[in-house]
Amino acid sequence: MLRFRDSTSGLEIDSCPECFGLWFDREELKLIFQSPQLSSRILEEDAAERLLSPENDVAREGGARRCPVCPDQDLFCSRLGKTQVDYCIGCQGIWLDRSELEELVDAYRKGERGNLLILNQLAEGLGTFTNPNPHAEAFIQALQRYRATLDQGR
Repeated sequence: MLRFRDSTSGLEIDSCPECFGLWFDREELKLIFQSPQLSSRILEEDAAERLLSPENDVAREGGARRCPVCPDQDLFCSRLGKTQVDYCIGCQGIWLDRSELEELVDAYRKGERGNLLILNQLAEGLGTFTNPNPHAEAFIQALQRYRATLDQGR
């Protein structure tokens, strides 16, 4: 696994070097939005290989995906809006395929509903439209820059 590490907070997000998916240990999803350093790295500096527009996303092959923390535990599938999310009921980790982090943020900001584990972490990390989390602003700006880069490439 590749590791994206925030030297200030110590937050560490794992990424698969083959499929470029992201693994969030329990409660880490909400913390990514408060780390300008990780937002920049994941969405901009290291984005060329990890992120593609959703229509070019890597599809899951085969059966259920295994939890990288709980070796005998299959990940369960759930949805937030149209995005399928894989999570472990044992350790409450969350696996996001390439581009799914961006899709989840969009779905949440549009008010789409789904898995409460994911929704609660998005709400804590991003805040709401009436009460946004000011610490998440760097993530939102990095996401907007990433999208502008995608649009220029089309």
